[in-house]
Amino acid sequence: MLYVSALMLLCVTAGHDVHDDAQSDKLICGHAHSAALRLQRAANGEQRPIYDRANNDTDVLHYDLELEIDPDTQWIGGSNTITTRSLIDGLTTFQVRIDELFTLTAVESGGVSASWNRLDSATIEITLDQTYNTNDEFDVFIEYDGNPQSLGFGSINFGWESGYPHVFTLSETWYAYTWWPTKDDNRDKATAEFSFIVPDELTIASNGVLVNQINLGNGKIQFDWETNYPTATYLFCFGLARYNTFSETFNYDTNSMPVDFYIFPNSDTPEHRDDWRKCVDMLGVFSDLFGIYPFVDEKYGMYEFAFGGGMEHQTMTGQGSFSDWVTAHEAGHQWWGDMVTCASWNDIWLNEGFARYSEALWFENEPGGGGEQALHNRMAQVRPSSVNDSVYVYDAENQSLWRIFSTTFTYNKGGWVVHQLRHVVGDDTFFDILAAYRQAYEFGSAVTDDLVAVASSVYGSDLTWFFDEWVYDIGAPAYRYGWQSIQVNGEHYLEIYLDQTQSTSFPIFIMPLDIEYVVNGQDEMQVIWNDEETEHFLLPVDNVASGVELDPDDWVLITSKQNTSFVAGPPKIVAIDPAPGSSTAETDGQTVQITFHQDVSTSAGDYSLAGDSSGAVAFAFSYDQPTQTVTLTPSSDLEADEYTLTVSDAVVAQSTAIALDGELANPADPGSLPSGEGLPGGDAVAQFTITNPADITGDGVVNIDDIFAVLGLWGDCPDPCPPYCTGDLTEDCTVNIDDIFAILGQWG
Repeated sequence: MLYVSALMLLCVTAGHDVHDDAQSDKLICGHAHSAALRLQRAANGEQRPIYDRANNDTDVLHYDLELEIDPDTQWIGGSNTITTRSLIDGLTTFQVRIDELFTLTAVESGGVSASWNRLDSATIEITLDQTYNTNDEFDVFIEYDGNPQSLGFGSINFGWESGYPHVFTLSETWYAYTWWPTKDDNRDKATAEFSFIVPDELTIASNGVLVNQINLGNGKIQFDWETNYPTATYLFCFGLARYNTFSETFNYDTNSMPVDFYIFPNSDTPEHRDDWRKCVDMLGVFSDLFGIYPFVDEKYGMYEFAFGGGMEHQTMTGQGSFSDWVTAHEAGHQWWGDMVTCASWNDIWLNEGFARYSEALWFENEPGGGGEQALHNRMAQVRPSSVNDSVYVYDAENQSLWRIFSTTFTYNKGGWVVHQLRHVVGDDTFFDILAAYRQAYEFGSAVTDDLVAVASSVYGSDLTWFFDEWVYDIGAPAYRYGWQSIQVNGEHYLEIYLDQTQSTSFPIFIMPLDIEYVVNGQDEMQVIWNDEETEHFLLPVDNVASGVELDPDDWVLITSKQNTSFVAGPPKIVAIDPAPGSSTAETDGQTVQITFHQDVSTSAGDYSLAGDSSGAVAFAFSYDQPTQTVTLTPSSDLEADEYTLTVSDAVVAQSTAIALDGELANPADPGSLPSGEGLPGGDAVAQFTITNPADITGDGVVNIDDIFAVLGLWGDCPDPCPPYCTGDLTEDCTVNIDDIFAILGQWG
């Protein structure tokens, strides 16, 4: 939405209770809680509108509303023609939402009087004039009048402003029926024509384009508004008042569009006009980030209304505020909420979380703005005051508006979901996700799982884990961390101990976390992948590290960070020679060495070495405690082959007996070192290749191709020699006939 001031909410919700306050099997186990909540969500049927029925049977195409408003008596009356397409064969009835307080003076189907019955205080069911089949179109006409009631946040309100009558609507969530007859389903958007007859001293603002204004000569004036963009029912509106008006122009690429403003005379100051004019720059910034303003063929408008916040009525935002962040929030909604609308109110965070983050994006990107620091400043201002509920609204039908539009959970925590997603996937991918999400659901509606599917597809990896913990589950992480700087055989490392300390009623959170530290007087950053309650990480660094900080830029919704004493963890492997994935020519006396980051207790039985073709390799074992290095010396020279080295997690730390953290993400990638996933346990498996030096072409066969290769390398090796050069098999610093004879000796 809609952004609601506390004072206004107290007024319009009187009588309501206030409620506001990795990528492995481990992901499944760690999210049993959110899985249970998702089952509950499915049982609640979140995609169903509050009033049930066979609304999936029809597709409303167009509304044609004619409405007269008498502010003095608070009476409205008129008619609505609803043009609809059947989506099934055998359609005989159609449901419409219209308040029982109205007198229905005519109900017609296909131009003839139709029978109807009332299903509840808000819904009637009309018997159609004939049976309609798939893709058949029909019109339903309803004429009505009466004195409407105001529900929700104030679905229709009568009052006074600047000495003149003021009437305005705000239908979110389910309250359009209090002032006009509609289908009222977020999944079914339609175009519309609105014709208003009002006292001629007043002006009316509404959706789309003002196509006609007629002075009827009887103290009344008619305003005809029209929009050709599909619009959700709750996003249609009108604001009736004695307005002062002014306009600007939004130019973007080859597009030019009016931006119209309707302001109360009592508010009409140069400062307020300048405040609202900023929306033109906002439309430009958001068009850069999200794609062109969705309704560029019509307009963007802002009208003042007697509501203590704002409401993103499509193409015509209502605001009772001149604050930058409110204007940015409602402008952002034109993309996220209006163009792509939450299909169910359970998923309202898709509207409000994205609009909340749009505020921060504006402050980051506004002309002359503060950049990333301004982004983080805004997100700090909207940190949720509590994390003990989910962003997703379970059982929205039975929740109060306070919970559906919870500032804490729907807006603030929802905004932090978007903020964190950006950091998890990276800037480029994040905005690619938004572009793909827009393309998939433009002028339609979506639920959370639709966004999950789009985000995962663009990212190239399943992001269900992220949305499970941050949208469907409750809570947020708290961390305790310690660190130490160590040196192993001249190489420097930063060792991190990390512990999640949040309430046991919250899940263990899976998140990439930034670690910032100082090396050689410079700030440096690495990312760790935390997916367990307690983990240890070993980060290679250039020199002694100091000043370590967890998530220094506040990309993660952390409830507390405590720097504590370092706690020793499992040993990790920091080096293997030959390196994983390496290809080394046969040499006499080849050994295999494994270096640990701390002193270990180990024996020969903890290791195995085998060639794919040559089989198990017998070796002698030795351990050098000062260098923390194990040496395996094969009993005979290693033949040309592909070898697999296995280091068992029976290796334990000498001081604590904690088991080796040995897993390598890729056994053939030297970048997988240091080893480990953060927890004790897990064998290390590394692969390397020993090649025949006579196989110069590296194709596994010594043949004529290798002789030709030697001929291409003929001559003295470049200085210095040694080391010897490619093709110098006899190691005499010259590639010559002797090397060809060496190849012939290895033929085959």
